[in-house]
Amino acid sequence: MKEMLSSMWKKLLDPDRDLKERTIVYTTLIGVVSVFIVLLGNILIGENMVEIVVLVLTLILSPTISFLCIRLKKVDLGAFLIIAWVVFLILPVAYFYGGGLTGCVTSWFIFSYLYIGLILSGKTRNVMLLMLTILICALYGTSYFYPDLVLYHTRLTWYLDSSLSVLIVSFAVYIMVSFQKRLYIEENKRAAEQTREVEELNQTQNRFFSSMSHEIRTPINTIIGLNEMILREDISDEVAEDARNIQAASKILISVVNDILDMSKIESGHMELVNVSYRVGDMLSEITNMFWGKAKEKGLEFNIEVDPAVPANLFGDEVRIKQILINLLNNAVKYTEKGSITLSIHCHKTEDGKALLFYSVSDTGMGIKEEALPYLFDAFQRADEEANRRIEGTGLGLSIVKQLVNLMNGEIAVNSVYGQGSTFMVSLWQKVSNPQPVGDISIKGYGKLVDEKRYVSGFLAPEASVLIVDDNKMNLEVERKLLQSTKIQVDTADSGEAALSMTAGKRYDIILMDHLMPEMDGIECLQRIRKQAAGLNNHAPIIALTANAGAENRQLYMTSGFDGYLLKPVSGLQLEEMLLTHLPESKVTRTVVATQSRSQMNTARGYSKKVPVLIATSNLCDLPARILGELQIDTIPFRIHVDGKEYYDGLEAGTDEIIRYMKEGKEFRSEPPTVEEFEHFFAGEMKKAHQVIYITLAAGISKEYERAREASRNYGNVYVFNSGFNSSSIGLLVLMAHNMAMQGMTPSGIINELGKQKSRVHCSFAASDPGVLYRRGMVGKSIYNIMKSVGLRLFFIIKNDV
Repeated sequence: MKEMLSSMWKKLLDPDRDLKERTIVYTTLIGVVSVFIVLLGNILIGENMVEIVVLVLTLILSPTISFLCIRLKKVDLGAFLIIAWVVFLILPVAYFYGGGLTGCVTSWFIFSYLYIGLILSGKTRNVMLLMLTILICALYGTSYFYPDLVLYHTRLTWYLDSSLSVLIVSFAVYIMVSFQKRLYIEENKRAAEQTREVEELNQTQNRFFSSMSHEIRTPINTIIGLNEMILREDISDEVAEDARNIQAASKILISVVNDILDMSKIESGHMELVNVSYRVGDMLSEITNMFWGKAKEKGLEFNIEVDPAVPANLFGDEVRIKQILINLLNNAVKYTEKGSITLSIHCHKTEDGKALLFYSVSDTGMGIKEEALPYLFDAFQRADEEANRRIEGTGLGLSIVKQLVNLMNGEIAVNSVYGQGSTFMVSLWQKVSNPQPVGDISIKGYGKLVDEKRYVSGFLAPEASVLIVDDNKMNLEVERKLLQSTKIQVDTADSGEAALSMTAGKRYDIILMDHLMPEMDGIECLQRIRKQAAGLNNHAPIIALTANAGAENRQLYMTSGFDGYLLKPVSGLQLEEMLLTHLPESKVTRTVVATQSRSQMNTARGYSKKVPVLIATSNLCDLPARILGELQIDTIPFRIHVDGKEYYDGLEAGTDEIIRYMKEGKEFRSEPPTVEEFEHFFAGEMKKAHQVIYITLAAGISKEYERAREASRNYGNVYVFNSGFNSSSIGLLVLMAHNMAMQGMTPSGIINELGKQKSRVHCSFAASDPGVLYRRGMVGKSIYNIMKSVGLRLFFIIKNDV
């Protein structure tokens, strides 16, 4: 016993032990000590021997059960056994043999409730609390109706027993609650310490990834820069092809680094949004310039359709929005071998200074298999590995898109039919900086195509001077060579101190400053240049050269006083465009570059405005064609099978033809569209709307609901609603849904309201021929013939889908 108690005490003080295990240990110890004191008291006052024996067994079994169960890692079992022992044996024995209401057991009822609440959990705790409550009621009832079953105490024994029990239980409860509080305080301290360690680890991780980004991008900057210089030279076709392959591989490596960094930030919770005011037209121009050439290389048509009502200026994280669209467009280009890619932007509505924008990227590629859709946004997942084995990438793109959309409180959905293409749709709220409609954006200068091998700069500036500051001498050489064709005067400095010395004696038109440099970084160097006594470059534009990607770094550069930033690896075109932005116009001479062909795209030309929510159903809704046409409610026809032939209901076989078949006694049956027909129907509806609600017949009388549901799995924003009815009752629900859609209700809101309205709609009809029962297998042919011979007419009421 002593050895077991000692072992339990050590476990109690061990902070590495599970909190629940420690709770069971100390509550059991307190219980054992309390029982031991009660046992001594019972012996002294001469309690019944049955109660004393039970208490002795409790002293032996309770610590033994706790010790063994902890040793065997069966803590929950041990707690249950001890509680069962208390509830089903100790308390009844103590009540009947310990004086009933004149004894000590009433105090132990309270202790038992606390004991159960501390050491049990879940359903087991609720069951045992209920059992204890039932037991107490049973004990009180039994003693009331059968008082002879209780061995009552004398007055003196009653007072001694009850007072001793009250003191023991009170102290036990006090110690248990105090110790529990102490354990929770210790656990909170440990949790706080672990949180601090995790935060330090995250900071260390961020520093590591930031350093890794810098260290990887710096040599890649050199590779891409020198490779670009090779491409500018008069070289053979074979060398040019090799250089282009190097360029492509370097960009893939940069993309991989960016994906890993973004995923790390998102998972650690350190991805932050940096909202700025941006122009929609500029953002689209940049995206177009990135993808027009890629699409053309694969023989794909690249289209941009923009709702002219989109506000011209928005306020949000432009970098992350571009990242979302770029990732989606990258995937579209990768997985599309022929056809087209379309980027569409639609303004759903504006309210309270915000606009709800729908971005969609559609392609005519291979599509996505239905079974792959649930895992599409998982990291490192790639659908249809066999078909896509030649496609490069990390498998992080869509996962990053999904998490960025969630970070911006937006939604993303995908519609895809395998073999026919995919459409990814993103909805985001953005603040409106300028409510003026963007109108028809004319994107000029996209898709530069270099037809000659010799590179010609877009401008000359022989009288302008630029200072490039970078601790990597190879980078200095690359950047100097990239600007060589502009004739601009380039000075270089390999440290902050060198830059201060040079800026003190010469005025520069622009300074390009590396951020991370030893001893004196770019931010400190910038601030000291701004405060130089000579004042030659106090107001010179200073551009940050950085290998650290991310919106949070952009914010740092802006708040530190930089006039802009360039992300390494820097291309010659990026350098020239930045210089043109900041160089004095008087020192710049534009060149007419015959080797560049520029195109123009009008984004509103192919734009057709989509409705937010479209209501659709089958032709069995019994709504007049005129009403369907006026409300623009599309229907899909059922098939009619009669005399071995097949007709499309409402198209090839009208109501008159069907009635004629019925009068002629011909057997016919109707069949809902196939899954493939529903897929094509939904694809057509998605060209008209952002979201579709399709209302079906009662699921119990047709396979329409089942097939439509299966087809909708390929579409992230097609909702199938089971009307539970037939005929014109469906039409009533369709009209209600259409009215709610016109009022701007969301699909979830419409579906919820339709569910409520179903209870108010009734569906019943009469049939002149009992054949409907026979065709549905509800009666046999002989019964059908009897019903038909007596001219039986049927009246049907559809309830609960049947």
